[in-house]
Amino acid sequence: MSCYLRHMGVIMEKAGVTPSNKEERRRVDRAVREIMQLPGAKCPEVWKAVKERLQHPEGEAELVARLKQKIGPSGVA
Repeated sequence: MSCYLRHMGVIMEKAGVTPSNKEERRRVDRAVREIMQLPGAKCPEVWKAVKERLQHPEGEAELVARLKQKIGPSGVA
C-alpha cells in the first residue's frame, strides 16, 4: 500500500478523487505510480518523485489533470 497518499490530500481534492476504502486507495496508488512511471517502485521512491514533480510550477497541475484522467469523472477510485 502507499505511504504517501496521506500527504496528497490537496492534490486528490483538486482532482476530485475521494478514496474511501482500502481498494479505492489501492487504485489511486496504482494511478499515481503509472503517472510517475514507477509501477514497481517502493513507496518512498514514489513519494520522492511526486515531491520533485510538485516543485515545478506545472507539476501540480499536470499531476491533478492526469489523476483526474486515470480515475475518471466520478472521482471515486
